[in-house]
Amino acid sequence: MLFRNTPKYFLFFPILYGLIGCKNVDNSKFRNYFFYNEDANISTLDPAYVKSQSDNWAVSQLFEGLVEYNDSLEIKPCIAKTWSVLDNGTRYIFNLRTDVYFHEINIRPLKNRKLIADDVVYSFKRIADPKTASPGAWIFNDKMDLRCFRSDSFLFPVKALNDSTIEINLINAFAPFLGILAMPYCYIVPKEAASNSEYFRSHPVGSGPFQFKKWEEDVALLFEKNPKYYRFENGMRLPYLSGVYIDNIKNKQTAFMRFVQGEYDFFNGIDASTKDELLNKNGTLKNKYKSKFKLLKTPFLNTEYFGFNIDPKFNKSPLNNLKVRQAMQYAIDKKKMISYIRNGVGVAAEHGFVPNGLPNYPYQDVKGYQYDLEKARHLIKESGIDFNKSTPIVLNITSDYLDMAVFVQKELELIGVPIKIEVHPASFLRQLKKENKINFFRGSWIADYPDAENYLVCFKKENFSPNGPNYFHFYNEAANEAITQSNLSISDSSRNSMLAKADQLMVESAVCIVLYYDESIRMSHPWVKGLTSNPANFLRLRCVKKIY
Repeated sequence: MLFRNTPKYFLFFPILYGLIGCKNVDNSKFRNYFFYNEDANISTLDPAYVKSQSDNWAVSQLFEGLVEYNDSLEIKPCIAKTWSVLDNGTRYIFNLRTDVYFHEINIRPLKNRKLIADDVVYSFKRIADPKTASPGAWIFNDKMDLRCFRSDSFLFPVKALNDSTIEINLINAFAPFLGILAMPYCYIVPKEAASNSEYFRSHPVGSGPFQFKKWEEDVALLFEKNPKYYRFENGMRLPYLSGVYIDNIKNKQTAFMRFVQGEYDFFNGIDASTKDELLNKNGTLKNKYKSKFKLLKTPFLNTEYFGFNIDPKFNKSPLNNLKVRQAMQYAIDKKKMISYIRNGVGVAAEHGFVPNGLPNYPYQDVKGYQYDLEKARHLIKESGIDFNKSTPIVLNITSDYLDMAVFVQKELELIGVPIKIEVHPASFLRQLKKENKINFFRGSWIADYPDAENYLVCFKKENFSPNGPNYFHFYNEAANEAITQSNLSISDSSRNSMLAKADQLMVESAVCIVLYYDESIRMSHPWVKGLTSNPANFLRLRCVKKIY
């Protein structure tokens, strides 16, 4: 396995010279580093300011929180070894591990520095403090009494009972709260390093399996093994890898070729430039790659849709006619779309807005729309709208969804509904949706935390755009109440039943065409062992090995 661009690594990471030694990586320790490419920008290494998957994957190697999700999306202990939920779900007590150390850097207080309860209090208060201006501040805003930031008469609702015990008090019960605590915003940081946020974003200190070594922004990022990481597997201290190297090649086709040549251990996702090269129409690897790569394909908590804004300001639009919206649902052959447009990646949407992959969610109770062209034509007749006399409906998309939009346009032509496609830059499309200026648009929703509630809040009245993600301006009192009550329930089956009820009400109102539930695609070389996949699409490398 030869690195054809070795001079690049020397130029930006001279520290690796001693590891590489020569172009033949097999003769050096460098072979035990995990290489992958990130085509999107990594904007920060401070968990308080994470905004994207690229940020998330990087900081998740360096930091940890009180709890975490496993690959089955079950909450598991992390820095907290046990916890209790008291007072009908409004008070949490966490007992911390006593063998967790922060990464050692050249700051005297961080030499052999244990993580203690005060660090948890500091980390959470830092996120909640308006002065921090963290994009994650919302996770606590309506769940904790945060008047302490406005008056000294109030205490912060997270407190250290001793060095290894934390108490958190909520205003009201919020069933998905543990899932909130698994988010990167809730990773634990040391005050000595994080108090200087500008420096900390590019010189992070955490307690995770890897520690920061070097970052050349927009070029590459290097982590090394944390020699004091507390986890063991089969008697061996984790991680198995010596480090992680994250390249930052923007061109996905170039990155894919480097993966094929063995320069990257792992490749994530597909796009138009690689799907026909890699995959058959049923989503399997083509024969020439079957013996070369391992393919991991799992549900990914991402719902892709074309949404309708049914605000009264659009009353003259055919899209404010329920029968028209329902007809459009029946007219699209989503299975054919998945096969021909996405080479079998994704599952045609046949239930509600909540995607596949959530444990214990009663998908069978939510009845969506099956392809039925005759029913679609019948509904158009019932609508009373003569599309021969109306102007085309405008579908607003970004360029990367043009092929899907053209497919839908042709499907709707068969029931006499004319569609005009307008392509916008992503930022401009977001603004149009936010400002309530368009009534038919492409959208997607990836969970902030893996819970059905986090999808259905998109339909709550208080989240009408521009104040939230309800770009549909849909409101149903029964759905709103079901979502609200689900947060107070401590029974998973009861709250999932309430959420499924809200999901069904959204389906019946036909406020969006749910096109498909996404799947994650991960490919790795045969020498990579222990790499897993999961519906939340997080990347966990602490148990990964490279065995040649």
